[in-house]
Amino acid sequence: MENEPRKASSSKSIGLIGAVAALIIIVGAYVASRPGDAPAPQQAENAAEKPAEPKAAAAVAKPFDMSLVLMNDQPVAAPATVFKDPADADTTLAAFSGKVLVVNFWATWCAPCVKEMPTLDLLQAKMGGDGFQVLAISQDRDGMKSARPFAEKHAWKLPIYIEAPGKFMRDAKLNGLPTTLIIDKQGNEVARVEGELDWNAPEMEKILRDLMAKS
Repeated sequence: MENEPRKASSSKSIGLIGAVAALIIIVGAYVASRPGDAPAPQQAENAAEKPAEPKAAAAVAKPFDMSLVLMNDQPVAAPATVFKDPADADTTLAAFSGKVLVVNFWATWCAPCVKEMPTLDLLQAKMGGDGFQVLAISQDRDGMKSARPFAEKHAWKLPIYIEAPGKFMRDAKLNGLPTTLIIDKQGNEVARVEGELDWNAPEMEKILRDLMAKS
């Protein structure tokens, strides 16, 4: 009979130890589930793989590069090369005398040309009128067959002109595409741009408006 109380006491001790152990396990699980300062190993690995949001910087337009604008010390007469207007009639740059012209030479296969064309489209929409015009002259060998559907596909509103034989390349001494001539009201080339440019940059708009203001 003396052993009965000891058994009861032993059972109580075992029960208390079990309860404490269970409490420790629960508390440990809770602490482990809380977000800590350091990520879990897999999270840390994923965080290392993902760059910290600098991609937004890539979307920022590149700054206007004035070095691409080649200003002529002495204006030279623009080429008298014959090209086709949107109605397939012959014309020359002289037909636009009295306007400041941005004459862009491009082709459907020229990636930089296609990239800059929307900025020329916006330039015409912003400044086009009696004193200013953008002329986009395609150098595609099959002429309007390629150029017009391509322009319509990209929803460009610019009228498309054609000079398929490539005479402009020789007459204007073009080194490649895209190249753009800036022509004053008197029909002289005062500057040219070789390569792709953002034609909506404030610096370019100022150059063009200054030309328009000259008599």
